[in-house]
Amino acid sequence: MTRARGFSMLELVVTIVIVGIVMAVAVPRFTDNEAKATWFHEQVKATVRYAQRQAVAQRRCVFVEVPTTTTIQLRYGDTSCVITATILTQPGGTAAYTLTAPSGVTIASSAGTFSFNGLGRPSAASNITVGSRTVTVNAETGLVQ
Repeated sequence: MTRARGFSMLELVVTIVIVGIVMAVAVPRFTDNEAKATWFHEQVKATVRYAQRQAVAQRRCVFVEVPTTTTIQLRYGDTSCVITATILTQPGGTAAYTLTAPSGVTIASSAGTFSFNGLGRPSAASNITVGSRTVTVNAETGLVQ
């Protein structure tokens, strides 16, 4: 009696199920850093907009500072619009407004530290690079995008 060659239907189904389980576990790990970078990009954009709103609401300079490649801070300016050591607090809290990037995500600012005056105008055009994405602050209009 000759034996038939090939795979049985049961072997094929089991193989497909195993491949499906491996893919369900492995694929999110590949896209996790990209999702974190996208989320953090949106957080940085919201932080810059918050700095602009606080500058207008309080009629004083608010600085956006990128002191390291993993953090961004908001600081108040004095009456001459010179940066001070006072860090803004988070809305509804007492904690300092400092964002820390998730692992694998870096931040860089083209203008270094820049500020918004009491009218919401930026001191200079700036690009804040978060991973592969950029937050742009227009010098003329103050638009954050």
